[in-house]
Amino acid sequence: MPSKEAEFINELFKNALKEEGKGYEQEREEGRKRAKRELPEGMTLKELELNGCYAELIEKPGNNGPLVIYIHGGGFKTGDARERREITFEIAKEYGSNVISVNYRLAPENKWPAQLEDCVGIYKEILSMGYDPADLVLMGESAGGSLVVATILYLLDNNMPIPKAGVVYSCSINHGGHFRSHFDNIATDYMLGDAVSRDDDIPELYGEGLRGIEESKSRYASPYAADFTGFPPIFIAVSDSEALYDDSVILYDRLQEAHVYSKLHVGHDLIHAYPIFHTLPESIETMKETFEFIASIDQRKQKK
Repeated sequence: MPSKEAEFINELFKNALKEEGKGYEQEREEGRKRAKRELPEGMTLKELELNGCYAELIEKPGNNGPLVIYIHGGGFKTGDARERREITFEIAKEYGSNVISVNYRLAPENKWPAQLEDCVGIYKEILSMGYDPADLVLMGESAGGSLVVATILYLLDNNMPIPKAGVVYSCSINHGGHFRSHFDNIATDYMLGDAVSRDDDIPELYGEGLRGIEESKSRYASPYAADFTGFPPIFIAVSDSEALYDDSVILYDRLQEAHVYSKLHVGHDLIHAYPIFHTLPESIETMKETFEFIASIDQRKQKK
């Protein structure tokens, strides 16, 4: 059974789905208004420009864990680093890792692969700042999780240094097609509903006509069939009630086939991308498990 807090969030989004659909511009404006402003005592936030994109470095004295590069979600059309301060502040405050939270160009103004290009460019710029790739973790939720997977694939394809690990919460790995949960879980995914089962957003994200269809099925946009050999350790979390449930399960299976050290955490009856709701008991549990997994990477190396 989900916690009382999780049930409250479920009801909140379930009722919101009954309201008239909002456009991406309205969602962006509402997201900006919700952005957390109060920085926890003793921590610092420095605004950056990386690869032409807004980013913020969140630090707490004494943190010695790997730097987390956090990539926000929002269906590639909404979202902002400032809107993810609930989770990025929590990571720096409670889990020993400083964070660089990043923006990227959004659709429909910017078609794919602009989003991937920005994330790769940001990663390269962070390396140029002197960070060791072995001390970096790429983390993201929803579209941000998809960009974590796509970015690592791109790095491997281009013989670039890969991060210590990747963390993906409720990602999509099949934009150009469908898995069963895209349809079977419509009624229980109170945030996404039937959005994953429809193809009407392909022109907005990838372009019109044949080009858009081809881009949506490209190796980086829909990497479910990719060879994941050489991937760094990956932690995956998803709820069994999400439309994107199968994406996480299939990603985990592909990683296992490629003998990649990975872990899949499945929650029950939780909202899409539930770890970003950091006050939920289930989110706290998953975040602890995430950083225990990251710590286990070095422990495994020491045993070998």
